[in-house]
Amino acid sequence: MDNLFDFLENQIKQESQSNEDINNKKQESSDYIRLNSYVGSRMNTDFRQKDNINKEKIEEKINIKEDCSNSETLNLVNIDKEIEEDKFLIVDGSSLLSTSFYATARDLLFAKTEEQKEIAYTKLMQTSDGVYTNGVYMFFRTLLPLLEKYQITHLAIVLDRSRDTFRRQIDPEYKATRSETPKPLKEQFKLLTEILSDINIKIFSHADYEADDFAGSLAKKFEKEIPIILHTKDEDYLQLVSDYTKLWMVTGKADAMYEELSINKSTLNLPSGVFEYEPKYVKHFKGVDPIQIIDIKAIEGDKSDNIKGVKGVGPTSSRPLVAHYGSLEGIYENLANLDSKGEKELATFFKDELGIKRSPIKNLLTYKEEAIISKKLATIKTDIEEIQNLEVDNFILNIDKDKMEEIFVKLGMKSLIKK
Repeated sequence: MDNLFDFLENQIKQESQSNEDINNKKQESSDYIRLNSYVGSRMNTDFRQKDNINKEKIEEKINIKEDCSNSETLNLVNIDKEIEEDKFLIVDGSSLLSTSFYATARDLLFAKTEEQKEIAYTKLMQTSDGVYTNGVYMFFRTLLPLLEKYQITHLAIVLDRSRDTFRRQIDPEYKATRSETPKPLKEQFKLLTEILSDINIKIFSHADYEADDFAGSLAKKFEKEIPIILHTKDEDYLQLVSDYTKLWMVTGKADAMYEELSINKSTLNLPSGVFEYEPKYVKHFKGVDPIQIIDIKAIEGDKSDNIKGVKGVGPTSSRPLVAHYGSLEGIYENLANLDSKGEKELATFFKDELGIKRSPIKNLLTYKEEAIISKKLATIKTDIEEIQNLEVDNFILNIDKDKMEEIFVKLGMKSLIKK
């Protein structure tokens, strides 16, 4: 997961403009949602200072007018609209819901004691009977325009349900360093699942698998039948990119990435704050092919997931090694049965031909078992049996709009309803 709060800063700009437009129209509102912004590094990791952020905008509080009979509304999918091309959007619902939740929970980000957390909870958007809705509201406020603007014809939402997946059987310490999910967010995972099911949107969630396992299985099952678009901020999904599957990566670095590629982003029909990965762009920015993302993660590890990798070996060594030898297994084949002379010759080759100044051979051999386990943990499953029995037509977008409007009214989210 990368640059969550860079994305939130972009959301601030968008919400500020939206708020200004509403105020200009002098619309009356009975309710307000307090949207608080915060810019840091990434979820579940240490926050970092960003010098290039306008601190005044970080502290700005944005009021979104809600439950207003004359308010502007988000358009839902127009099923009568002529579709240019079928598109299958697979949304990492856990990523989108978490981002949506924390975008409106600034006080919670700073809360350290249980008392402070409880106070922060009271400031979150919720119904009159205490059902938290801040994350769910922003989830649909992001999803529904995507479906409309990009003429999505097929849709699936994938969600995490538990951290005790099959990967915990491989390594009990997998994701063990993550903090507990806040109660209001945990409750909204359940609420979102119920809503999606009720309005006829296909969802996948199981205690044995992670969201990206379902995304991977769906992509590989259907990518040659229909163009696939993956939507997430989780870089693990890079390994799924192919000639048939594109990745809409939510990142605050999108503009800079397009600039580096000398691509005028204004000519692209893409959501704000999104970089669209194709195989060649994975190669450009990561130095390896999409499938090799697994191998570099096996070596580099991942602190957020508590994947150990090879101690002391980072991107400057892992990426040229993987690019040259093709895989983790290929690297170890060339390290097997080395004597001192062979090791010295190989270290020279690494330095002169691959640009690796400090030899990683000793560490690679010492932590070989950790590397092998890390690769298993980093590999997205692409063959979940449940997916194999489905047909692409099972995912045709057919939202029950009447039911959706009923739910939005019940939850106090009337501004999401198309008038």
